[in-house]
Amino acid sequence: MNRRWLYMLAAALLLAVTQAGAAPAWSELGADEQKVLAPYAERWDSLTPEQRERLQKGAQRWQAMTPEQRSQAQERFQHWRELSPEQQTQIRDRYEQFRQLSPEEQERIRQRAQWFREQSPERREELRKRWEEMTPEQRSEVRERAQQRSEEAMPERRERMSRDRMEQRRDFGGGMGGRR
Repeated sequence: MNRRWLYMLAAALLLAVTQAGAAPAWSELGADEQKVLAPYAERWDSLTPEQRERLQKGAQRWQAMTPEQRSQAQERFQHWRELSPEQQTQIRDRYEQFRQLSPEEQERIRQRAQWFREQSPERREELRKRWEEMTPEQRSEVRERAQQRSEEAMPERRERMSRDRMEQRRDFGGGMGGRR
């Protein structure tokens, strides 16, 4: 009898664990989640569990955003939708390449991107034009010099930027959107 009870308990635990990781059915979503995910209501049950989980997490991140953050996200999404499929593919591929880089190289790229964003619009345009006029060899030289400067940068600046980025990830719930 004890063995039978133990088997039933183990089966119940196994069932609970497998169901806990399963993506929710539409009816199991909260009203707020359903509102955010309304465009997916008709086909929710045909989505893979991974797609449903990713969408649900996105809805939860959306609900946690401030109105300003939501506005920024909508603008980025609108811009994304206006890109051609080829441009979207290119961006996804470049993102995947970025993810394959070492953490140090990713940090170096983030620092350079931050520096670029801090420049005035006029200066950014000037830099873009100069970049486009360069030969591949010249671009390679510029990258090497930038990497050397980055490696020589003060460690506290790296720490500050890394700390700021970690705070952003915490505040935004790990970033926007999913993958393909």
